[in-house]
Amino acid sequence: MIKNWINWINCTLAAAVTFFLLAAAVFIAMRPVDFPEYDVVARKTALPKNTFARTPEQYLSISGPALNLNFSPLCMDIPDLRRHLVYYGKNGRPDAETDNPIMHFAFNGNKIPFSVSPGNRLYIACDKTQTPPQFVFSPDNKETSLWIQATVDGNQALITAEMKIEIEEEGEFISSAEFPLPEKEFVRFGGGVWELGTYRVDGTLLARQKARWHGLDRFLEKHGGEEFQDVINKHRVDFGADEEAYSVYLSAGSYLIWKDNRWQNVKPDEISLDYPILSVKKIDDRIMNLELWDVDGKGKMALNLIRANEAWTPKKIEEDFKFIGARTKSQLIFEIQDERILLRPSDWLVLTEDGWKKLETPDEIDQYVERKLVGPMFVFDQIERKDDRQVVSGTLFNAARTEAVAMELPLQQGVTAIAKKQLNEKKQKERNPHPTQVVKQKIPVPKHT
Repeated sequence: MIKNWINWINCTLAAAVTFFLLAAAVFIAMRPVDFPEYDVVARKTALPKNTFARTPEQYLSISGPALNLNFSPLCMDIPDLRRHLVYYGKNGRPDAETDNPIMHFAFNGNKIPFSVSPGNRLYIACDKTQTPPQFVFSPDNKETSLWIQATVDGNQALITAEMKIEIEEEGEFISSAEFPLPEKEFVRFGGGVWELGTYRVDGTLLARQKARWHGLDRFLEKHGGEEFQDVINKHRVDFGADEEAYSVYLSAGSYLIWKDNRWQNVKPDEISLDYPILSVKKIDDRIMNLELWDVDGKGKMALNLIRANEAWTPKKIEEDFKFIGARTKSQLIFEIQDERILLRPSDWLVLTEDGWKKLETPDEIDQYVERKLVGPMFVFDQIERKDDRQVVSGTLFNAARTEAVAMELPLQQGVTAIAKKQLNEKKQKERNPHPTQVVKQKIPVPKHT
């Protein structure tokens, strides 16, 4: 009981002391405070002298401000094409124009080159169907708001990129940017196939086209006349077989174009840029080096052709000719492989699979010239006297017409086929002197009643 009273008294005293302290603090805070007043006197000071200060006359002589702020409208910047555009160089074909070469460009992600002449516009579009959108060349070079113009500078291209921009307040103007672009080596990608008609282009192309390099055509050199003067000292290469066979004539520096599914000779000054071209780089005794270019002049294929060899024996062919006699001074009868043939100077005979054939019609001669008819040929040149005997002088050409051998046939009586037959019968009787006798009975013929 006493303890409770003591606790109540302590709490009451603590509350009283707290109230007294709060009342004293409030009284002190609300009591007004007097501060002393002081007089402030402003002192006059001089500004420091400016080193760059000028006289009023000098300031008046200045025509205008040193800096002038011009208005620049907000517009879309031209894209940085250096990260997207690829330069694959100029047309490397040997017949390309050196003063105005075709230049080849592509975009990353689409490596099919697009060709353009220096200074011409190449329009660019944005293909939004791809993810992310990609720059592409405008189909058929249709006009767009973005284009490039390029010129050749050594191994790089100088690019001028321009973009047409329209602003409502200002109208239309063109933004441009210039930058160099180094040449990048062109490599066919993704297993892409380069074809000549139905032929796939690779190192075996000439073999699949049945190309055979024989050498100089000695027959045309001697008997071609003015019509074939341009093939003198040129090597003949045959393509194809049978009715599809044809020939071209080449030397170092010659050109062939692929046109109408066959190779055709073309002169360097003739227009050939629309066709693939095959150029002869070098000709040795055994190998011919060639280069094949596509139409754009970026696809190149090195090709080699090995010279064909032909084994033949002119002496054995000469033994086929046996002189029988002369009908006139210029008409001679020869027995060739058991067949009598009348020959005159300037006659041509070709050895075919069926034997010797004399070319008598213009069509037969054309077939031999165009290599439709192939085989060793004997050309009867003239009749002359040598060492007190008359001979037929002629020239024997091998089947490839790359070798010519002088041939002389003596005009003396040979052994005829009848004499050979009689000689064989005589030898047969000597081996069998008592042949079996065959008795022939006569059968009476009945009379008709």
